[in-house]
Amino acid sequence: MHLETITKQIIAQALEIGFSECGVTDTKPLDDESKHLKNWLKLGYNGTMKYMENYFDKRHNPALLVEQSKSAIVVLLNYKPSRTIPADKPQVSKYAYGTDYHFVVKNRLTQLLQWIQKEIMPCRGVAFVDSAPVLEKALAVKAGLGWIGKNSLLVNKKYGSMTFIGTLFVDISLHYNKQIEPDGCGNCQRCIDHCPTKAIVKPRIIDATRCISYLNKTHKGDVPQSLKSLIGNRIWGCDTCIDVCPYNKKTPPHNIPELMPKDEIFSLNLNTISKRQLKKLIMRQPQYNQSGTGS
Repeated sequence: MHLETITKQIIAQALEIGFSECGVTDTKPLDDESKHLKNWLKLGYNGTMKYMENYFDKRHNPALLVEQSKSAIVVLLNYKPSRTIPADKPQVSKYAYGTDYHFVVKNRLTQLLQWIQKEIMPCRGVAFVDSAPVLEKALAVKAGLGWIGKNSLLVNKKYGSMTFIGTLFVDISLHYNKQIEPDGCGNCQRCIDHCPTKAIVKPRIIDATRCISYLNKTHKGDVPQSLKSLIGNRIWGCDTCIDVCPYNKKTPPHNIPELMPKDEIFSLNLNTISKRQLKKLIMRQPQYNQSGTGS
């Protein structure tokens, strides 16, 4: 069967499984993106995220991640909710409204791999969802799924930047995308202007040590006093640069059962919930029925 035909079938099946978008690219080294990462690390913008300095060779060369991998099937899953937490309540980033997205996306990628193995050809594959040294945004751009916005997030023309990215590496050749999506940000810099802590120091360059999503989730140690007051009532992440993006105003809400907002997220009481309890609530695993869908 022709590679282009096979690839179209895989993309169609990914959408049938429930992904919002799917694209395919090769696993060749990511030279430009690696230079950008190296400069970012030199500036110390990763803060206490020392793991970003590890496995640089694998970040640069995706083929090293999975032995004999030839193709990267990249998927997006829209997570825009139909309702949001009122502004006067403790704020949790929208990506964490439902059950842990790592499991939701990976479960669907596993279904896709099993379908390829059964309907297309035997192959080996490994799925990653924000859990390995993968420059997933760079691969998504190469796969034709969007461009990198000025807030350093992937922006998809239809679904904006409220999407989860998953990557399935397989050891078979496919038809690779050649059409790179042009930068759609233009002169807009709302994300830069509205960032509460001015963490976007330049377009597409984030100083994580000032980013609220880093400070209230990942940072190890005390938050500088000068930034504490700017965090406000954000207790898990920050959506400011997402909320002001014009593309996210137009995107449709998702209908993924596992990602539907948990009622507990909308009734959090800071006086009765600890950081550990909040983390446990947000990282709750979905329960799947035999069909592989959330129950």
